Amino acid sequence: MVIRSTVLASLESVVHGFGARHDDMAQHFPQYWERRPIQHERHGTHIAIADSARQDCGEADGMLTERPGLLLAIATADCVPVPLARKDGKAVAALHVGWRGAYAGIIARFADMLAARGDRAGDWLAATGPAAGGCCYQVSPELIAQFGERYAMPARVISSEAGNLNLAGIAGWQLERAGFANVTAAPECTMCHPGDAGFAFHSYRRDRETRTPIKDVQWSVIAISE
Repeated sequence: MVIRSTVLASLESVVHGFGARHDDMAQHFPQYWERRPIQHERHGTHIAIADSARQDCGEADGMLTERPGLLLAIATADCVPVPLARKDGKAVAALHVGWRGAYAGIIARFADMLAARGDRAGDWLAATGPAAGGCCYQVSPELIAQFGERYAMPARVISSEAGNLNLAGIAGWQLERAGFANVTAAPECTMCHPGDAGFAFHSYRRDRETRTPIKDVQWSVIAISE
């Protein structure tokens, strides 16, 4: 059930995909999977540079590479996976955006990182993958208010009519505000989207009492093809 972004799929030199709970990404991306760099996600804003196979990128919630063949893989179970690619297909990145990362500004941090490297966010394409949706993602009214106080985004972007957090919408707004071009969004909610055997995606919020944290995740990936 690997989901593709139409925008990222337009780049012939880039491979990518959003996996669901039963997807074996090693089978979908056999020539890349075993050599992928690893990051240890901490819901922060650190973004690592990946330049070698099987690299341990340490504690990070994002990776950037210009090396072909390095599959950048993000593990999520409600947070928003954000793969990105430069329009010329010569650089890719992947961000793990939970509510803490979104609030702390990991997307703006990545845009600043590009600028420091002499690059422009406007030369990059981006996509947001399946995540906990405004239909289901219940948080405190205080957290929703904090987003409104910190970011000048419309209230309808921050939360749904039901008062739930619209995390993917927030990430999309932040990408557009940071200047990234042609942002696409996957509509699936990880908490309620149905699948062949129950739910299509792992969800931390839905299954927190029964899930295995390291195992019960889905992967989103992007690479410059070899």
